[in-house]
Amino acid sequence: MYSVPVLELRTLPTIHPKVEILLDCGISTIVRLSLDPTKLPSGTMNREVIVDWLSSQQSDKPQDCVVRIGWTDVPQAFADGCERWTATKNAPDITEQAAIGVMALLIHHLEKAEIQCVLQIGSGGDYLLVVNGLPPMQIESSGIHEDPQGYHSTARLKEKSGQVLTNCTTGFASVVAFSHSPNRDVYCKLHYVTKDAMAEKKSPVQNRSPKNPLSRKKRK
Repeated sequence: MYSVPVLELRTLPTIHPKVEILLDCGISTIVRLSLDPTKLPSGTMNREVIVDWLSSQQSDKPQDCVVRIGWTDVPQAFADGCERWTATKNAPDITEQAAIGVMALLIHHLEKAEIQCVLQIGSGGDYLLVVNGLPPMQIESSGIHEDPQGYHSTARLKEKSGQVLTNCTTGFASVVAFSHSPNRDVYCKLHYVTKDAMAEKKSPVQNRSPKNPLSRKKRK
């Protein structure tokens, strides 16, 4: 039987030692996974996340995988502060921070990547990554509070893919929806993107003859 891996928030300082993702995004991640938009039963310490993953090693076709994200043994102040967090932070800020927390765990688990530093506004992506065997690249992260039909996630991924390629030829785009489809799943699209692939998607269909209304036979 396949065992679903549990990715614990407490490991963030170890897997990304050059940045403070846990300190900056930990409470928001717990809030979005366990309190809002879906409140879990008291005592629940992890949440399933469905991932649509386009790998840097096999970038032609996405694959589906499932993980669980846990918050066991996080600092007690994080657990104590969750109920007050929505009175402290704006909702979009919580969603964006939570999406970064989820992304940081997934990008290490799936790509063995390490976040090096934040990128300043206008750089294209949010963070600079080092991925085994590849030059440093950027990742752009985004969060969606609720996406009942799944349309927003698809559109946001396209938008963020273009954004991360503003100043580079390859990168990653990550979009996390904290309530996706009627099942209200937590769903992440994590895609390796390239300018060449984006250009192919935008290229017009070749050899398509336009319709000529004058070619119709005139009625007598």
